[in-house]
Amino acid sequence: MHISIPLTEDLVDNLGGHYVRYSVYLEGFILFKVRYKALHYWDAQMRHVFGKRLPTFPPKYYLVMTKSMLVERRIMLEKYLQEVVSDPVISSSEIFITCFKKLQLETFKMPSVKAILKIYLPDGRQVDVDSKTSDTAERVLQAALYKLNVSRELTEYFSLFITHTDTNGVFSVVKWVAPFEIPFLTIWNINNDSYQIDIRKCYMTPSTDAMLMGCTATIDLLYAQAVQELKMNWSKPTKQQMTALMELIKMDNKVKVLELMQEVEHYSYQKLDPGVTDYLDDNTKVTVSVGNNELFCSFKTSDNKTEIVRLHIGEVACWHVMFYHPEKTIDQQEFKLRYVDGDVLKWITIWTNQLFLLSTWLKKMQREQPVTKENLEIQENRSSNNIYTRKQTKIDVPCKKESFPNIKCDLSNLSDCDL
Repeated sequence: MHISIPLTEDLVDNLGGHYVRYSVYLEGFILFKVRYKALHYWDAQMRHVFGKRLPTFPPKYYLVMTKSMLVERRIMLEKYLQEVVSDPVISSSEIFITCFKKLQLETFKMPSVKAILKIYLPDGRQVDVDSKTSDTAERVLQAALYKLNVSRELTEYFSLFITHTDTNGVFSVVKWVAPFEIPFLTIWNINNDSYQIDIRKCYMTPSTDAMLMGCTATIDLLYAQAVQELKMNWSKPTKQQMTALMELIKMDNKVKVLELMQEVEHYSYQKLDPGVTDYLDDNTKVTVSVGNNELFCSFKTSDNKTEIVRLHIGEVACWHVMFYHPEKTIDQQEFKLRYVDGDVLKWITIWTNQLFLLSTWLKKMQREQPVTKENLEIQENRSSNNIYTRKQTKIDVPCKKESFPNIKCDLSNLSDCDL
């Protein structure tokens, strides 16, 4: 998960005092806005539980802060929050989730009331989840999978994602929803009916399917996603495989389809929207697919020169995520990847609005590597090399929205709100 603070606001309180409000972004999307003193109070409460496990909190300044001091504090707060959300023990704790829920709800002035949240499956089916506007993604996912008869022990293999379908019917995955996020607020803040919340599998190794084949409900989910990716040309069957798959799909033989898909090239790969790179020339287009321990890049220049680069996850040395601007413009979203080519280290720079998702998928592939002595040594070296940086552009992002897409709300219970 990538935390950034690209925006700050200089505000005045009711007593005329000046203060700074920080806009905290998760994976490139606004999560909440907060003052330093609110985070300082929260850190003090957390230290009663976790003590020295927490990273160092940025110190107080008792004199008027200079511009450089303000910049330093913002960077330190960003680093602090990044370390906190990256610790699974802290980020899954009740005190952490309670705090982050409160900050999200207060930022968008959202009461905690009953709501029906629409969750979609890859084949277009809809699951209506009875929830609250304050429910976390973890709770919403569990409720949706329960309605689908998926065993609780298997929920870890699925996640909520924000997806988008453009006017031409082109589908893309936009964002993985973190367990402590409030999906109601995430989709509400996007405020666009072409976006929705989907359930999709959250692992990168196709052979993991075999672990889920004993459950009819999970077979149904895997089959729906496999057929969707086949229709979108994310996977690349041969003519013979395609003929066999079409026959099996007509017969509704889901198990056989999934078994055959294991042999299909790029099955279970996650495909990004086309991006731009300087790999061959300044105007090279690139399409990236990630899966099965591989990063697959297809390059095409304006004069139709093409090149394919296939990188095993073991050849990836590190990557940089550069989030310049909170507005979703490709030229402001830079992903730099360093890889090993023989004895030479090389760089690929890609401008894409899915850079955080690409980073998430690469991390998942690293975590799913078999535990061997060699892999442990590689991961130790990488832990000090994986770099996440960000540059700031001063633009305010309005929070207020006038409508609630994809959501039906019962607002009759305002007296029970948490705010």
